[in-house]
Amino acid sequence: MAQRRRRLKKKKLFLTLLLMLLLVLMGCCVFYIVSILSSFRQSQNTSFPTDLSELGIEEKSNGLVDDASDSSITNIALFGVDQREDEPCRSDVIMIATVDKRHNKIKLTSVMRDSYVPIDGYGSNKINSAYFYGGPTLAVKTLNQVFDLEITDYVTVNFSEMAQIVDAVGGVEIDISEEERQDANHNMIEQAAQAGTSVQTIEHAGLQTLTGMQAVGYARIRHVGNSDFERTQRQREVMTAIFNKGKSMNPLEYPNMISKMLPIVETSLKLDEILDMAGIMLRDVSMEDMRIPADSDLINGGDLWVDGVLYLQYDLDSAKQRLHDFIYRDIISNE
Repeated sequence: MAQRRRRLKKKKLFLTLLLMLLLVLMGCCVFYIVSILSSFRQSQNTSFPTDLSELGIEEKSNGLVDDASDSSITNIALFGVDQREDEPCRSDVIMIATVDKRHNKIKLTSVMRDSYVPIDGYGSNKINSAYFYGGPTLAVKTLNQVFDLEITDYVTVNFSEMAQIVDAVGGVEIDISEEERQDANHNMIEQAAQAGTSVQTIEHAGLQTLTGMQAVGYARIRHVGNSDFERTQRQREVMTAIFNKGKSMNPLEYPNMISKMLPIVETSLKLDEILDMAGIMLRDVSMEDMRIPADSDLINGGDLWVDGVLYLQYDLDSAKQRLHDFIYRDIISNE
């Protein structure tokens, strides 16, 4: 009997410890969920329109299924801004991020910020002016109208906060030239002086892991290579490096990473949409990128002067076809 009582005691102790462990795990899960939801409420722009016509999306009268209506492919507008306080600003970085579940790919398309395009209500101007005139709503509407897309969501990141995203994944690996190193250091010193913070400059050229501030300094290089054309390539390099770091992480680390990133960005996306799209990271997914315009789209070399202002002019129909081929047909053409 005594031996049986001891066995029962041990069994009760084991069950008690197991119950306590389960309660602790449940508490941790609840904490994660609450922290993510709290972060999300800070980042979500609930005033972003849901009326498709306000975003430049019109119903197709011919009843045909358009490329842009493919539900397995989701496009999101990404904007990088250098905003101080709440003043209107231009979008220095314009990208279209594509979550392509049909081909198991994440695709990034840079749209050159000086692109000369029609902006609803403001005539033709640089495409980055749309964000200045009407914030993310007009910026998304312009992308939809110019390139015949159906983008309904966006993410905006301030350059001053982009560094935190890079740091959240533990830095990014970039192969940097000596010229790029010097220009990136100049950008960082200028940025640190404005923010009143210290700076850790890049000490040598070559393949290395850059911190958040260093990666932002690299992405903002303007005076090395072919001006904005190479600048957009560097921006996609940083984004690809972030993707590669995220892909190599343990999926159990994702909630912590998401909770760090959400307060940094402004977005129209709902939490369930974010989690649904993040699910592609559990697949054998790859990343590809391109730039609009391609060199062959340029008109007269791309330079267009209007009233003393230099714009980038190119064949918008050709660029639109190239973009649709990349996003929907998985055809890459950068020529």
